[in-house]
Amino acid sequence: MSIMTSNTCLVLSGKGGVGKTTVFSNVATSLAMMGKKTVVIDADLAMANLALAFGFQDKTVTLHEVLAGKAPISDAIYEGPGGVKVVPSGNTITGFQEADPAGMVEVIDYFKSKVDYTLIDAPVGLNEDIILMLPHVDQVMMVVTPDLLSMADAIRMKVIAESFECNIYGAFLNRVNSLDTDKVKAKIEKTLNLKILSVIPDDPNIKIAAMNMVPLVAYLPDSPASIAIMTFAANMAGVDYIPPEKKVGVLQKLLGRLGVSGSENYGPN
Repeated sequence: MSIMTSNTCLVLSGKGGVGKTTVFSNVATSLAMMGKKTVVIDADLAMANLALAFGFQDKTVTLHEVLAGKAPISDAIYEGPGGVKVVPSGNTITGFQEADPAGMVEVIDYFKSKVDYTLIDAPVGLNEDIILMLPHVDQVMMVVTPDLLSMADAIRMKVIAESFECNIYGAFLNRVNSLDTDKVKAKIEKTLNLKILSVIPDDPNIKIAAMNMVPLVAYLPDSPASIAIMTFAANMAGVDYIPPEKKVGVLQKLLGRLGVSGSENYGPN
């Protein structure tokens, strides 16, 4: 059973640089890889980054063109790893100037009956675009890092979302390099008065995947950050997921039942 009761989620962060787009491009990809119909939309019309996460930066039809009335939303949907659907925004000043944010309500409604999950990558901070979308989503999730400025801004965003009676499901704690993650998680939950949905380690593989413009969970699924994100996505979607380190244990048990030791070396050290 899924831990979420609805399927349209607005992803917020109080400040830039916390990895919001990276986290949710990977969450969306994970859900798609697990068989869920998923779309991720870049609603940051001014500072779009989602296209780069998937290598779609050269697409000529984007959310800009849709919101300018120049193209139907169906023309701005592209397929990423695992079958995830991606609606990028453009990077031109003209496109930004011509796009009418009010059209986002229609875009959100378009996907409600077509996919299992719609994840909307919102602009950073508070602006009119976010206020416009808040009444039309089912859930709000946030991305924070374990530093004072990120948490202070997250608290402000949380207050705004609550003022619209939004269901704030929780937050992702990103770029954690502490060995005592449980202690860090408990401290941040208390500070934000918000459930921490997942603790994502500061994983150097994220930068490597980003340079290759492929979500980490598709590029290196057994990396620490991938395991954290896919574990959350499985819980979110209500599907089974065995992290790679646990798969080894399952194999060893099977070998044991067959009377074969899993400790032999097959090949040179």
